Amino acid sequence: MPPLILAHRGGAALAPENTLRAFANAIALGADGAELDVHLTRDGQVVVHHDYRLNPDLCRDASGNWLELSAPRLRDLSFDELARYDVGRPRPGGTYLREYPDLAAADGERIPLLADVVALARKAPKPFRLFVEIKSSLFDRLLSAPPEELAEATLGVLAASDYIDRSAIIGFDWRCLVRARALAPSLECWFSTYPQSWFREGEPPEDHEPPPEPALALLRQWHREGNAPWAAGFDPARCGGSILTALEMAGADGWFSYHSDATEEEVQDAHAREIKVGVWTVNDPDLMRALSARGVDAICTDRPDLARA
Repeated sequence: MPPLILAHRGGAALAPENTLRAFANAIALGADGAELDVHLTRDGQVVVHHDYRLNPDLCRDASGNWLELSAPRLRDLSFDELARYDVGRPRPGGTYLREYPDLAAADGERIPLLADVVALARKAPKPFRLFVEIKSSLFDRLLSAPPEELAEATLGVLAASDYIDRSAIIGFDWRCLVRARALAPSLECWFSTYPQSWFREGEPPEDHEPPPEPALALLRQWHREGNAPWAAGFDPARCGGSILTALEMAGADGWFSYHSDATEEEVQDAHAREIKVGVWTVNDPDLMRALSARGVDAICTDRPDLARA
């Protein structure tokens, strides 16, 4: 069976990321689903946005001015306050536009509610899966809502929208996933992991840049000692160094891995344990074909058009 094609943030290379325009475009392109990121606002609304703060490369205020680097945290704003910001056009000359030069801007796009994305997905001509990443900051707990609180609010939206059966919860903070598993046993939980090269001293970084020091040093310490607060007690270091053993013990339905870690051997091992394998973020068609041949279950991509082709 071919892997699910998941539009990363709705297909970030093609349309303004994490907007209704992006998710509608992913549906039109025939993607099987979308990956998206959620936060809690000050008034308890579950909204779809990647960063913990409004992204200065993507956000303009009501006067059309680009935000400064000291942009507000999402958790400090109400949903009505968030609705004043336009997120439909990258800043000219900015990093985001250089990364995605073919993006079709759409002025007037706003940060949506998760409930609005679900309502749009429900109208798709075929079942459209939502892989909802719960954004919980590992290093600065003040940046985001408490992981369990955000997990509960997210499940509340999915349950109220009757979309549990077409959704999965993903995230690097496994406390969110353990909480989601306890609240909704039928909801799939796919546990995300960072590139494993980050944890090997002296090895060159992957094409996905690691965090700067001292965050990287702290990640490596947690990985080595097996006391990571985000692992919810299921540290690989406590499981013979095996991520898959840790995920099996945690009851994971899937492993959302960096693509280079999903080797043929690891994919086979995961499937033997009845754990599905998804990979992020793959935009090269040759690599998509190789991963598909390897048997991965889902490919997350900024280019769902290339993946479908």
